[in-house]
Amino acid sequence: MGELEIFAIRIKELRTSLKMTQKEFSEYIGIKQQTLSGYERGIMKPPLDIVKEIAAKCNVSIDWLCGLSDKIKNTDEPETYADIIDLLVKVEKSLYFHVGRKQITVEDKVFQYFLKDWGHMLPLLHNGTIDNKLYKLWLDDKKKEYAHIHLENINEIDEFLSIMRDLEKAPF
Repeated sequence: MGELEIFAIRIKELRTSLKMTQKEFSEYIGIKQQTLSGYERGIMKPPLDIVKEIAAKCNVSIDWLCGLSDKIKNTDEPETYADIIDLLVKVEKSLYFHVGRKQITVEDKVFQYFLKDWGHMLPLLHNGTIDNKLYKLWLDDKKKEYAHIHLENINEIDEFLSIMRDLEKAPF
């Protein structure tokens, strides 16, 4: 199946999922109805700015519209267990999991520090001690803390681990 055919199928699928006529959808995305009809029949190729506009207004992935992905939403949040499995498989390649019957062990020392902190914060969120806003602030702060440590960059990892060991020894 060619790229125009895939786009034609996806754009029509999107329009019908929104329960819009061609006229309504074309007005919504800012193009002529005849142009939309050409896209849906696979005889016209949309310019990139139109594809971007459709994706933004309809909150769908450009990759999905163009047939590069089956994930329709324009988000990195997992929606299905398959999405979570994909994330775990990708992460495993970097963090070297050991999967047992009752637990997953992560050998990566840097990530172990995050997991330890996260293990303290999640119960506070779940039992209502902190709210989502505070949890998000904490998580954003943690991500900034870890953003400068690149996977497999030994110098950055060693520096981080050295700082964390020093903090553990501090008498406060």
